[in-house]
Amino acid sequence: MKIGFVGAGRVGSTAAFTCILYMDVDEVALVDIAEDLAVGEAMDLSHAAAAVDKYPKVVGGSDYSLLKGSDVIVVSAGMARKPGMSRLDLATKNAGIIKDIAKKIVESSPESKIIVVTNPMDLMTYIMWKETGKPRNEVFGMGNMLDSARLKERLHSFGARNIRKAWIIGEHGDSMFIPWSLADFDGEVPREKVLEEVRFVAAEVIKRKGATVYGPAVSIYRMVNAVVNDTKEEIPTSVVLQGEYGISDVAVGVPAILGRNGIEKIVEYELTEEELESLKNSANILKERLKELGY
Repeated sequence: MKIGFVGAGRVGSTAAFTCILYMDVDEVALVDIAEDLAVGEAMDLSHAAAAVDKYPKVVGGSDYSLLKGSDVIVVSAGMARKPGMSRLDLATKNAGIIKDIAKKIVESSPESKIIVVTNPMDLMTYIMWKETGKPRNEVFGMGNMLDSARLKERLHSFGARNIRKAWIIGEHGDSMFIPWSLADFDGEVPREKVLEEVRFVAAEVIKRKGATVYGPAVSIYRMVNAVVNDTKEEIPTSVVLQGEYGISDVAVGVPAILGRNGIEKIVEYELTEEELESLKNSANILKERLKELGY
């Protein structure tokens, strides 16, 4: 089992750390434009692994050939979101970075599944899919997994218990929403307040500590694990739709089964009319921004 990471910053390196701790990984490769950072993180991760009697091969550098043979490549490289910035503000700058990364991944490890984390994640997922020319099941984005974790934390804080299912779907951004018709937990919560807090909690974390790190890292691990260990776990995931939910030619978050083939199945639930409109609203917002980016 080999996992590649493009971006050895806080999110990429912490995600690699989490995967090494919780999975039986044979090899981890970290690639970053800052070569010393990637090499140093690889060394540090090797020491952490040895502390729990694990000895995967961990390599780092700026050469994309290090990614060859990766089962999954996690892409978190790009300009980071700064305090006061929305995810969409990053679009133009990061689109160019993702185009370059897509070309290099296809050259170095064309068979790998790709999980996109770089923000604005839904847009970058679409661009990665378009630029690599890979099947849509092999390129997908991590966003709603993290949003849903934040939702579960907020539900619990408001008194919900036995949270069996609670998802955020739609854009990984301001138009995200909760499909309450699919939620399954015990207790009552103030729905509008819960959604408001989930929508804006990332900005609050960024304001206070500069970046979100642990939540994204563990969410990445969950998705990587689902793919490489073929768990067939149902996870809200950004994927290019081709008619599902009446939406086409845009990547947006919907429930999907993850396994060895990447997106094994997009699950189409019977949403309420209001929920379906919210999902289409997210898709339309993203389509407009894609047009601005030349897609």
